[in-house]
Order: sequence, then structure tokens, then C-alpha cells
Amino acid sequence: MSESLSSRTKTLTESIESVSTQEPLIQDRWTNNISYRQLVVSSCIGIIQMWWHPYIYDLKRLVPFLFLYNVFSVFFAYPAFYMELALGIVTKKGVLNCWDLAPVARGIGVAMLISCTFMALSLGAVSAWCLALVVHSIHSFLPWLHCASSAHPPCAARHRPLPKGSETPAQSFFFNFVLNLKRDGLQGGLGNVVSELTVYYVISWVLVYFVSCKRIYSYSKLVLFKDLIAFFVIVSSAAGVVRLKGSSRMFYECDWSVLYDGLQIWRDALEYCFVQMALSQGTLVMLGSYCPKQKHMLANTSMYAFAVSKLSCTASALILGAAHGALYKDYDNSTNIWKGSSSSLIIWADYVTRIPGSQFWSVLIFFTHFVLSISSTALLVQTIMSTFTGRLVRKITWAFLILICVLFCFIGIITLCTQGGMYILNFLMTWPVSKPRTPIAAFVAIVITYVYGQTTFCEDIYFAVGEYPCVFLRICWALAPVPLLIFFVSGIASWPLADIVAGWIPVMLTLVPVAVYMIFYLVFKFRVRNIVGTEK
Repeated sequence: MSESLSSRTKTLTESIESVSTQEPLIQDRWTNNISYRQLVVSSCIGIIQMWWHPYIYDLKRLVPFLFLYNVFSVFFAYPAFYMELALGIVTKKGVLNCWDLAPVARGIGVAMLISCTFMALSLGAVSAWCLALVVHSIHSFLPWLHCASSAHPPCAARHRPLPKGSETPAQSFFFNFVLNLKRDGLQGGLGNVVSELTVYYVISWVLVYFVSCKRIYSYSKLVLFKDLIAFFVIVSSAAGVVRLKGSSRMFYECDWSVLYDGLQIWRDALEYCFVQMALSQGTLVMLGSYCPKQKHMLANTSMYAFAVSKLSCTASALILGAAHGALYKDYDNSTNIWKGSSSSLIIWADYVTRIPGSQFWSVLIFFTHFVLSISSTALLVQTIMSTFTGRLVRKITWAFLILICVLFCFIGIITLCTQGGMYILNFLMTWPVSKPRTPIAAFVAIVITYVYGQTTFCEDIYFAVGEYPCVFLRICWALAPVPLLIFFVSGIASWPLADIVAGWIPVMLTLVPVAVYMIFYLVFKFRVRNIVGTEK
């Protein structure tokens, strides 16, 4: 064992000496473990934790869903988080070049990049929504305190049964005066572009550019501010929501039998824990490549990030569930909250109307959402930009950054800033943002464990940071691919035919590069082997 370690140390030293004369692929490197750890932990405190909660509209399923989410996070998300971060630390390369350790898996990097692109496009729309709510909060009174006479369908006042087809004041205002939403879905197209929303969307992407223009260091300056304000909002909201009548409704109305009704809620919880931990989108690989050139407690960093992500996400979900329970009490067991991307923002808007100083809290909460969405989008853009590592490319990185922001802005304006933009955002979050993450994580685990070699990878981690992964992580890496792929395959036929056709197309387009690169690599490898064999 000592001989193998000494030989490996010699090989590693020679490789470092050979590389030291060349220009490194990753120029920006942290020299402080504390600030780097804070950056990694902060990547798990974003708009996703505060905003995206798939079952917040249904109090019967919310608590069972959160239970599954936390269980899956322990056995699937945390090991995958450690592996992706370690992959960047070991290779010191971005999401595409890190797969030099197993060329057959280069398509995984492309799939991660496509998933990252869909996520960045989606979060840009969320930032525009949050900025719109911040602006509308700066009035003599909150405009969704009362029902507007021009609202369609009609709005219903509180403390009376909610008539069929009517909406709460917060939902009515958001749909009618922020989104100008089409009520017939996507029938007849996306509708007109909403001018006010377009302005906010452009402002959001301008801010994303300025945060991203100096690479990862620009994002790091936001870390402490956004984390402090996010947890201040969570703690303050938790203290306020427990005083509302009906806030405990989600606990005594939860129906645990939904766990036996099918695998859909299980799949949703599994996908949700991967989205919440920023897995399978390349961000963690990119952050790992910036690890300081010194010994680093990678397990502690991963555990801190895991704990912070679970705390912020679960706390915000319970706060929203409690506020939704109070809304149920006001409207006599019916709220008509829509499923999808709008539900959490509507419940947040309704919550601030129930507490003293509603305008102040409305501005603070939605400003926090806006800052988190900008920082999360900027981190995704940084992930995309980290793939441009060539010397010539680095000289014109600013041009690529402008081009990326302009493209995202243009695509978002013609799709997400229209009257049907909310339906597009729901589609993106349900399908290409969430569905491909489990198979990508399974492919990563398969390649690291069975192609590159788990023992070799663990030794690489030891030589990089002075730490050997624990037994629990190694067991999870070896066993996780099977259930991940089973859950993914079982979901293919669980949707209506129209959804399968429309939804699985972008999902499969995300995963196609994995198969394409693998086929080309194997064909090339066997062809070269045949040529060499023929010459002999």
C-alpha cells in the first residue's frame, strides 16, 4: 500500500511540475478556505429554496412530500453533491473539460450545460416577477389588499366562502396586473408581450451581466449580503406566521396515504432534492475547480451546504404552508391557488397583508426574492462561461458574456414575458429543468464508480484535499444509479400522451449528448484498435 501511495505521489508531483510551466485552465483560485467554503454553502441558498415548492398548493400532500424530500436528500442528493464538488476539485477544470478523466462520458458535461441553460432562462423570468412585485409594493397601500373591480375572473373578499371561479385578491392582482395572464392556457398562442414585465426582465439581465462580468469574484461579493437577508426573512416570517389562525392546518390535514397512490410524488420529491441542491447542472463542478491549493475539509463543506439548503428550503415551505392554511380558514376550505410557479409568490403576497407593517415586509420579502434570483442566475451564467477556457477565447470573454445575456433576454422576452409566459415557465420547471437531473446524476455515479474507478477517484480526492471519502458515500455512489434510473424510466409512461410528446422532447434532447458522445467514442476506440491490430 505504501509503495502504491509513494508511486502515486511521485506521479502526481511530476504532473504538477509539468503543468506548472503551462497557463492553467482555471485562473481564478481561492486562497482562503473560509471564504471558499462560504461561497459553496451560499450556492445552496438561492431563489429555488424560497420560491419553487411544487406541492405548496395542496396541504394534503405537502408534509408527506417534504418528508420524502428530506429522506431522498440524505441518500441521494448529499452523496451526489460531494461527488460533483470533488470532481471539480480533482480535475481543476470546468463542466466540459473535467471529463478528461473518462472521455467516454464527455456527453455528461454537455447535458449538464443544457440543464443549466434551461434553469437560467427560467430564473430570469422569476427575477422579473419579483421586481414587479417590489415596484407595486411601493404605494400608499398594497394594491392586492382589496379586490379590483376590473379583475377577471371576479375577485372575492376575505372571511366568506370563495365562489366557484373567483380568486383571492393576491392571486387576482398577480394574474391580472402583473402577468396579464391568458386564462385559456396556450390555446391560440402565447398572446401579446407584456410591456411592463419586459422592462423588468431586461433590467434583471442587465444586473446579471454586471454581477457576472468579473467572473466568480463578482458573485462572491453578493454572498454574505444575500445569505443574511434571506435568513432574516425566513426567521422573521417564521415568527410571524405561527400567530396566524389556521397555520397548523397542513399538519392535521396531511394525508400519508398519498405515498401509496403511485410513484409520482416519489419522483417529484427525488427530482426536487436534486434541483434544490444545484445538482446535475455543472455549478458544483465549476465551484470545485476554484478550490484553494491547500488541505480542505471537503466533507465539512458539503455537510454545511447540505444543512443550510435543507434548513432554508424546509423552513420556507413550512412558512408558506402555514400561510396557505390561514388562507384556507379565511375562505372556508377553498383558495383556488394554482399549481406551479405562481403559487409561492401569491402566498407570500397574501402573507404580508396579514402582518403589521405590510408594505415594509412586502418590499423586503420580494426584494430578497429578487436578489436571490439575480445571484442564482448569475451563478448559472458563470457556470456556462467557465466552459470557455482557451487562451484566445478568454481574451474576448466579455463578448461571449454579452452575447449570452442578450440571447437569454431575447428568448425570454418572446416567450416568458408574454401573456402565456407563466405556462411556459411551469413547463420548463416541470420538464427540462427537473426531469433530466436524476439520470445525469446516475450517469455521473456510474462513470466515477465503474468506469474511472471509485478507488482511484477516492485516492485523487485524498491527494487533492487530504481527505478520503467515508464508507457511506462510497456505498451510495455504488448503489444509487439503479434506483435513480428506475425512477426516471418509470415516469416516462405516467403522463398523458400530449404531455409525453411535448415534455419528453426537451428532456431527451438534454440527455442525447450522453449517448451520442458515448457511441462516437466507442466507435472511434474500436476502429483505432482494429487498425492497430491489422498493422501488427
